Amino acid sequence: MAVESDTGSDGATRHQRADAARNRARLLEAATEVFRERGVEVGVGEIADRAGVGRATLFRNFPTKRDLIVAVVAQRIDEAIAAGRALLASDTDQELVFPFVSEMIGIQEADRSVFEVVGSEELLQLDEMRAAHDGLIEVIDEMIVHDQRLGLVREGIGAMDVLMLVKGACVVSATLAEFGPQSLDRHLSLVRVAINAPGREYELRGRTPAWPTPST
Repeated sequence: MAVESDTGSDGATRHQRADAARNRARLLEAATEVFRERGVEVGVGEIADRAGVGRATLFRNFPTKRDLIVAVVAQRIDEAIAAGRALLASDTDQELVFPFVSEMIGIQEADRSVFEVVGSEELLQLDEMRAAHDGLIEVIDEMIVHDQRLGLVREGIGAMDVLMLVKGACVVSATLAEFGPQSLDRHLSLVRVAINAPGREYELRGRTPAWPTPST
């Protein structure tokens, strides 16, 4: 016996699914904005209000705040992957790895609070985050191969090396904030030198930050 749709028609079912997808997209957009402005301690009610939906809709999509945070980070990573894929598909002869590293650092800087939460070992075991990281590693490895073929990036490095450099830059930005933006700029310069192919010179920008001496 055929099972009838609760909506009564395929068209109504598609409409409900489209509405649900729009609500989810609005919630993710609102959460990204609010977390960026106020941090992850903000109440979910404010996120629902910003998205223009009820709390029931929020909890139907994201049963806990942790689920919402994970979804925000996974979306940001997926957007970066899509941008990377577009660059690879463009058949460009330009360097890809370092610009992509800079973009990833910018994303983490803009959404630092949510990335710090999802950075815990527990959350990295979630299927959604594992899938996002697997996709990121894959696209970075393809970029490395692309740049090595052009003689731009040294042999022997992989995506995990690049992600360690990204993590290092984010730590620098957070822990050495007192030195101002030049500390991150200096670190990015060091990253560029580290991944460049041998013989490809790149002048270090800025100066090494001087550790502050205690006041007397």
